[in-house]
Amino acid sequence: MTLTACGGGGETADDAGSSDGEDTGLVIIASTDVYSDLAEKVVGDTAEVDAMVDNPAMDPHSYEATPQDRLSIEQADVIIANGGGYDPFITRLASSADKDDLVYQVIDGENHHDHEWTGNYENEHVWYDLALMADVVRDFGEHMGELAPENAELYADNAESTAQQIEELDERNRALDADGLSYLATEPVSQFLLLDAGFEDLTEEQFLAAVEHGDDVAPRLYQDALDTATGEDIDMLAYNEQTETNQSLQIRQAAEEAGVPVLEFSETLPDDIDDFFEWMEHNIDQVQEIVEAAGE
Repeated sequence: MTLTACGGGGETADDAGSSDGEDTGLVIIASTDVYSDLAEKVVGDTAEVDAMVDNPAMDPHSYEATPQDRLSIEQADVIIANGGGYDPFITRLASSADKDDLVYQVIDGENHHDHEWTGNYENEHVWYDLALMADVVRDFGEHMGELAPENAELYADNAESTAQQIEELDERNRALDADGLSYLATEPVSQFLLLDAGFEDLTEEQFLAAVEHGDDVAPRLYQDALDTATGEDIDMLAYNEQTETNQSLQIRQAAEEAGVPVLEFSETLPDDIDDFFEWMEHNIDQVQEIVEAAGE
């Protein structure tokens, strides 16, 4: 995974998103509120920042752009996309508006859904990869500094303090030491976080690929997932309500009836969460409870 963009300071983490810089008049549009929140921590109030998907009830995988989204892209100076086939709606809009060169894309390569299983599954939910997100924030600070040199030092400082806070979360997650524990997932959104914590993922790749592409899971894969969810091999089920299907709901209910803990992870910021830091802190808190319970 690489960063694609036009190519720090020593502030404390508490200064993330501080803004003593000049108003640039720049408009930043992100595909989801995950990236708009991180962008805002870098630029503060020196630029206008907004997201297309900021409703926890929406599934970004299947989001369809609105006329308002098209207007937003027309006015945008920076367009933030996750890439990897996750948010093709925003890169399609950028292309139709002849603004491909304004796209800041986290995962390199074309951003489109491939509905054919090729045998290679890659997880595009990279904002749960905290080490990568720290790098992304620093790189985005540099990118914005090139667009608004008058605020370059401010952006570098904000990016560094934000990245340091993300790295602290990453260190805490990796220190959970979940080696020997395993999980099943109905959707791979939390995979990076859980693997970094030391869990083993017992979910079949073909199952995850089918879910990602919005397809029904094949009967054998579905039955295997039910068997795993109700067996003694897993310590928890990782669940994503935003991509819920009848099959995933059945797997959840089976796990709950078998006494398997279910942890919910979302694609975007939950309604009761203020920002990326609080969100990841909450995710790590609930994972820590599983680890501690397993050790009792």
